[in-house]
Amino acid sequence: GREQFHGLGSMYCRGAAAVILTYDVNSLQSLTELEERFLALTDSASADCIFAIVGNKVDLTDDCALPPDENRPEKSVASCGSKVRKQVRAEDAIALYKKILKYKMLDEKDVPAAEKMCFETSAKTGYKVDYLFETVFEMVVPIIVRQKAEGPPQTVDITDYKPAKRTKSGCCA
Repeated sequence: GREQFHGLGSMYCRGAAAVILTYDVNSLQSLTELEERFLALTDSASADCIFAIVGNKVDLTDDCALPPDENRPEKSVASCGSKVRKQVRAEDAIALYKKILKYKMLDEKDVPAAEKMCFETSAKTGYKVDYLFETVFEMVVPIIVRQKAEGPPQTVDITDYKPAKRTKSGCCA
């Protein structure tokens, strides 16, 4: 069923100042699909778009040594027994980030470093979710301010519509 909506995706990225691409850290297939299905959607984003690669569901991994986070309660070591082994490493996400830069023909020295734009989070527990959005927000605001200062938006305001004055036809007047 996802294929029927695939064509709509570029509409949501049109003119985007930031794109957050998310995969499941417990599924290498999700990272592969992210690259195969959604990389082309970034074509309609703005030229200076910020990209963040986010691995989600770290709360389900067997990595019990997650540092404390003020947004989630401390985990007990006993709860680590039912965890799964993480299939996607941080290096895999960094490699995807670099592929995006290559795909977009961006120079690595002109964009944020891959290590700064690849995150591992847990939407369930809130682990590093605030950090992700704060980081992206801090980078996007100056871009938006600069774009506003450079000129009018690339959209049309239909409330400014003024109907053309009707004139009499030259042949029947």
